[in-house]
Amino acid sequence: MFEISSISLEAVSAVGFKIFAFLVGLAALIFVHELGHFLAARKCGVIVEKFSIGFGKKLFGTTSQGTEFIIAAIPLGGYVKMKGEELGEETNEEGSFSAAPPHHRLLIAFAGPFFNFLFALAIYVFVYMAGVETIGPVIGTVKTNSPALEAGLQTGDKIISVNNKPIRFWSELQKKVYNSPGEKLDFQIERLTKGIINLEITPTTEEIKNLFGDTEQVGLIGITPLSNTISYIKKESAAEKAGLQLNDRIIAVGDTKIFGWSDLRPAAVDKPGESLTFKVQRNGTEILIPLIPTLKTIKDENEKDLEIGEIGIGMSGRMVLEQYGLLGSIVRAMKETWEMTALIAISVQKMLFGSIPADQIGGPILIFQIYGEQAEQGFNEFMRLTALLSINLGLINLLPIPILDGGHILFFLIEIIQGRPVSEKSRELAQQVGLFMLISLMVFAFYNDIVRVIN
Repeated sequence: MFEISSISLEAVSAVGFKIFAFLVGLAALIFVHELGHFLAARKCGVIVEKFSIGFGKKLFGTTSQGTEFIIAAIPLGGYVKMKGEELGEETNEEGSFSAAPPHHRLLIAFAGPFFNFLFALAIYVFVYMAGVETIGPVIGTVKTNSPALEAGLQTGDKIISVNNKPIRFWSELQKKVYNSPGEKLDFQIERLTKGIINLEITPTTEEIKNLFGDTEQVGLIGITPLSNTISYIKKESAAEKAGLQLNDRIIAVGDTKIFGWSDLRPAAVDKPGESLTFKVQRNGTEILIPLIPTLKTIKDENEKDLEIGEIGIGMSGRMVLEQYGLLGSIVRAMKETWEMTALIAISVQKMLFGSIPADQIGGPILIFQIYGEQAEQGFNEFMRLTALLSINLGLINLLPIPILDGGHILFFLIEIIQGRPVSEKSRELAQQVGLFMLISLMVFAFYNDIVRVIN
């Protein structure tokens, strides 16, 4: 009885932690977005009547300088209520939103999404000043019949530079090779047995599929990073039940040596339900651990069902710390913000045009699950996810859909161009259409979330 109670308490504690992480992250995103609207309105002389985090029944609130600040019961959004903002409430009185010049109204509408981008940028600056662990440029596997094997690269080699440009992280090496198909590259490597040596390698031109399933031509040399140290264990997974621990180094599965995911997949992931033996190194001692991968059905690239063995671990290699001073962190944060913005923009575009299946759309339940998982992996991962979702919130709100900030911005631009406001009837009709679209999207996202949980 005591053991069952302990497991139950642990499960409740884990769920409570995920709920807390979800609510904190979501509240931060909402607050920053609405703060943008609030500060811009104050700057433009518009009276803000309410500043609410959440919808529905007011839980508590306070009034300051004419604005009522509210925490409401449903924490899935928020709003800033300005004087004369709603249709039918428009007035020419001083301090009214409707009486403000159109460029002021446009600025107020744009400020919310803009603050989401600033928030993401600030998070990335903080994260890179604190330091981010990333994969170092140490080779795990060298594929047969590859340029790397022909040149003499070996497992355990550390890439120091390519064409005299220092390589600190695997991502830098990957980017350089990807962008150099058919181009001869000078590699300087460090090998334990021989010290520093130089090799010439020419990446072959090959077609790969990117994150969105699109085909692109890149340079490849046939290597993967050393990545066989367990850095994450999923709750109640096959790995946890078998007794695998964080920082265990997986040396082999059966007779297959493990240097990274490319080795683990054929050795274990492709063997659902089979009894396997994991040889791991723990605190300098090699031990054998029996493990049976859990059967899981996923969709392959052709949307067909594929059965795999889920182990429930994350693996990392020889990690290095990517860390900068204030100026370097700002530069790195701007790059990261731009890259994530472009990635999300392409994702939204492909989803709108059907290139990405509609069942990939997620709602609050999916965000809750992801927030919990990232929070378990550490504060830095939690913050980086918050930055990513902040960018996503900013971009979504800029879509020219009535009821969203982007729809308001579109109306204000039309007003500036034609010299008069869009008619009240047209705006009312557009808002009804926009509200219908938004509610439909939310219902669909909830449906997808529920289907995922059931499956």
